[in-house]
Amino acid sequence: MKIKNIHHVGIAVPSIEEALKFHLEALGMKQVTDIVFDELQKVKVVLLSPEETNHENYSYVELVESVGSSPVDQILKQRNHLYHYCIEVSNLEETLEKVRKEHAIIVLPPTPAKLFNDRRIAFIWTPAQYLLEFLEKG
Repeated sequence: MKIKNIHHVGIAVPSIEEALKFHLEALGMKQVTDIVFDELQKVKVVLLSPEETNHENYSYVELVESVGSSPVDQILKQRNHLYHYCIEVSNLEETLEKVRKEHAIIVLPPTPAKLFNDRRIAFIWTPAQYLLEFLEKG
């Protein structure tokens, strides 16, 4: 596996509407998607970009709000808002097999994600003890 681009950085927020307003008005970012509720992950999510250009030129910012009970709750309780970063991969199963051999723990197996038009995602806990997401190329 060779990383060509970091797709996005996820930020856990207590209120997606307030965080979105700040990122749009104070930072001048652009909203790329609607706010999406993902029932499987029990979160509301939205993607932002630094400017309106081809997404190959930069990484997105993903705002993530817990709805009900999700792992995001624990992130916020620890007052840690940088949640994860995401790498786009061409073959999710192959990638997971490779990281498993390097002692990563699969936290969320391949799952369709509404924010990415049901493209599959997976989360791992790395040996360095941080969360990493993989997004299957569409």
